Amino acid sequence: MNVPVRLLIPLTAWLVSHPGSADAAAGATGGERWIANLLAFPYESPAATQPTIQVLRQDHGQLEPDRSVIGSPAPWGGTKFPFSFMMDGRRSDELLPGWESQTGPAVTADGVESGWETWTDPVSGLRVRIETRRFAGFPALEWMLFFENTGAQDSPLIENIQALDLTLDRPISREEPYRLHRSKGAPANPSDFEPAMVVLKARQTETLRAGGGRSSNRDFPFFKVEAGNGSLVVAVGWSGQWQATLNSPDGYHLHLTAGMEQTRFKLHPAEKVRSPRMLVLFGEGDTLEANARFRQLIYRHYAARRAGQAPLPTLFCNTCFTRGGGWLNECNASNQISLIRAYAPLGLEALITDAGWFEGGWPAGAGNWTPRKDAYPQGMGPVAAAAKQEGMVYGLWFEPERVIAGTELHRQHPDWVLTDGTAGQTTLLADFGQQAVQDYFFNIVNGFMQLPGFGFYRQDFNMDPLAYWRHNDAPDRQGITEIRYVEGLYAYWDRIAAAWPASFREECASGGRRIDLETVRRMHLHQKSDYWFDDTVDQASLWTLSQYLPNNVICVPLTRLDDYSFHSTLPASLIPGWIADADGFDTARAKRLLDRYRAVRHLLVGAWYPLLAYSRQPDAWMAVQFHRPDLDSGMILAWRRPESPFPSVEVALHGLNPTAVYDLRSEAGRQRKRLSGAALMRQLVLTLPEKHSSELLLYRKVSR
Repeated sequence: MNVPVRLLIPLTAWLVSHPGSADAAAGATGGERWIANLLAFPYESPAATQPTIQVLRQDHGQLEPDRSVIGSPAPWGGTKFPFSFMMDGRRSDELLPGWESQTGPAVTADGVESGWETWTDPVSGLRVRIETRRFAGFPALEWMLFFENTGAQDSPLIENIQALDLTLDRPISREEPYRLHRSKGAPANPSDFEPAMVVLKARQTETLRAGGGRSSNRDFPFFKVEAGNGSLVVAVGWSGQWQATLNSPDGYHLHLTAGMEQTRFKLHPAEKVRSPRMLVLFGEGDTLEANARFRQLIYRHYAARRAGQAPLPTLFCNTCFTRGGGWLNECNASNQISLIRAYAPLGLEALITDAGWFEGGWPAGAGNWTPRKDAYPQGMGPVAAAAKQEGMVYGLWFEPERVIAGTELHRQHPDWVLTDGTAGQTTLLADFGQQAVQDYFFNIVNGFMQLPGFGFYRQDFNMDPLAYWRHNDAPDRQGITEIRYVEGLYAYWDRIAAAWPASFREECASGGRRIDLETVRRMHLHQKSDYWFDDTVDQASLWTLSQYLPNNVICVPLTRLDDYSFHSTLPASLIPGWIADADGFDTARAKRLLDRYRAVRHLLVGAWYPLLAYSRQPDAWMAVQFHRPDLDSGMILAWRRPESPFPSVEVALHGLNPTAVYDLRSEAGRQRKRLSGAALMRQLVLTLPEKHSSELLLYRKVSR
């Protein structure tokens, strides 16, 4: 049937165009056929055609698929839709063309076009809904699936839901068909967010996944695929156990799937669940430009707003870092107020007290959410009031998900916690799939938010929930506990954001173990790692994170006053961890550093380019560029590490207007020159005469 559907995403030329084919969509294989058909207006429904395999032949060395695996339908898993699932042993490709379909009208607001389509099984009543968004100025598509049982009986068994299922057919070359750029998660060691480039050859499979139920514990849920005529940047939005698999069966095609690691369940009548959120951006040409545009897409349309505005990198103090990251149970009202008064002249926006403020202290008191009487005899009100008096915002660390056996929450509501089946278990998991749990913690937060001066919510998560979720699933409900938990967590966060839109919200999960598209949409700040105070590691891990995320999203502690450490942590929301109220503290030096930070932090939310490769070697240089295309200005950060024998390196800038003239100067004003954009993109020599030194260079366009 012919269905008029609005344009969703301009990926046709890359995903499905075939040399010599009059109809690109007709030559498509896999889920990209569905995307291609959506580009037509009106278009022929996928129900009208079956997938076909075309062996492409062209002069000049055009690659062909391995004929030994050619068949019909596509044996490598190509689908008609950009997603797939099984129901009662049948593939969604077989099912959906025979179901009743309905398409909603496109709605455009604030540069975002939203649409939806549903398919309903006339027999069981199972309804599948896809909701899509595309973005003005960005070649990107977001989508999310919903499964709803509209019938009167339990649904048939639904399993192996892949929210993303695409097959690409544009390899780079015979030797390197596709390149996968993947990154580690944050296990709190020097390898945090370490990047790797993997060449995907014939019959090779790469799997990325969460670890233990925390989304960036094992692998980072942002990655990039380089193909023959462009790059695909992919983000998985799921703060649980996601998985992505990439396989090239023949050295020509690449099959890419992503979704929850385990789904096999029936839905009860009226029950509805969602899938991970998928975001895909395509960039032609220079693969670095794909990352640059993706960062800007995240900042403009995903990064959590504060009072309706996209925030710049934030400057705040978490007082635990003032004593090496472990100053927790020692904190009290007196020393927190002292630090507030010491930091106020430095221009900080906020100060928070980390774990240990509650009865029972850290770590055994998680589950008691009343202030310790020995440390805060009048509660947290006087501390929050002191912050307000100094023009700052005060906040606290919370860990609502981890519950210690015997604490108040466990004693009063034992039915609210999950176990993993271990006898005598002392660490329990609050079940955020229950509305009562969400309400309980919202009311706790509300009590603090009512205090004058209070407005910073930091949430930590120091356990792996996966075993708890799976232990509580019935054999025909695998994945449901996790889905309900994650949906409930999002509802809780969204409720906090709606109630206090001007609040600061920070995510931490033993450091950076839960950073994904959905947390970025809800939390302004994400602690990078629980591996702290290492300049080399900060430079390296921020290099990786900057590929995908605007640098306001990540926060990093700074505990030293030298330029090298300052520059190593500058590309982030900055957490000064100085003992600012100590006798002899160099307040003037600290203020100069933070004034410098405020002067350049607006440059951290545009494009980013690596000028030198990732490295943690002590004899290397590193250099990166931050560029604001809208301002045609930016900055260069360069580090000569302690054992580097080289006083100079050559780099080439990106993203400039080649015919324009740019004023380039060192931050300290020691060097200044004017060069054309073409010259800067061809070669720029960076010189640091001293080992273990760094430089910040600023540039701006001064003429066309």
